[in-house]
Amino acid sequence: MTEAGTARAVRAAGAAARKHDEMVAAREAQYVRTRGPQPDTWGAIASRFRADPKRELDPFLEKLASFLGPADVLVDVGGGAGRNCLPMASHCREVVNVEPSPGMLAEFRASADDAGITNARSMQSGWMESKGVEGDVLLAAHVTYFVPQIEPFIDKLENSCRRRIIIDVLTVPPPNQSTAFFGLVYGEELAPVPGPEELLAVFGEMSITPEVIEIGAATARRPLPETREEAIKNELGIGWVRPDDIDRAHRLFNEHFDELFLETSTGFARRDAVGVRELMITWEPSALGPNSS
Repeated sequence: MTEAGTARAVRAAGAAARKHDEMVAAREAQYVRTRGPQPDTWGAIASRFRADPKRELDPFLEKLASFLGPADVLVDVGGGAGRNCLPMASHCREVVNVEPSPGMLAEFRASADDAGITNARSMQSGWMESKGVEGDVLLAAHVTYFVPQIEPFIDKLENSCRRRIIIDVLTVPPPNQSTAFFGLVYGEELAPVPGPEELLAVFGEMSITPEVIEIGAATARRPLPETREEAIKNELGIGWVRPDDIDRAHRLFNEHFDELFLETSTGFARRDAVGVRELMITWEPSALGPNSS
């Protein structure tokens, strides 16, 4: 690590980083209080994040592939069920998924096996707890919303990367798209997770100047629901509603349906998701990579 990198690692977090971390902590505390603790929060809904690795590349994946070479190792930090990294297996030497959720990794391995992908491996670990992971390109897609200490997280990305770091975010993070729903069910304001504005402020404090690439309309993880009932069940299936509250939430969502959802040409969308854009935040940490002096 360079002298600048060492100085940054030991200094106290700045105001933007503290705000980011406080937002993450407040949302987690609210989630645990309203939903209750779960042994594998993401594993319970892991199948929702699985997608065909052989599918046609969407605009985000096309851009991601453009940064990869055939000899590269792609590390997907918090890669879940492999929705992003498995389609890249044919564009690089190896993909590595560092993911703490056992349920997510079960879907990842099944998806890779079903697609006959042999150059993909996984590590069950949180990013900060992982050891010996290095890559040419590091990806963290829709992960920073939940990172409890953002500066050490970014420092570790830099110190584990040989060429390029890519962070994928939405202008309105997915958890924040449920604000109106949450208020109906629990009678309180949803504690928002940090989005790109908060993240870019942290980069400013860390003297990192990334390129912000607008990909376009947010890439849909799955087709929009085609009926009112499917739209309600889709929201209930995300996992933030306590099981004992499901029936009441279903009734409330049905009663307030037109306030919560908008019918589009492709199905019913959450109103807070309409117009959301996908941003790729990327930079080259060459001075701080694992091969630096």
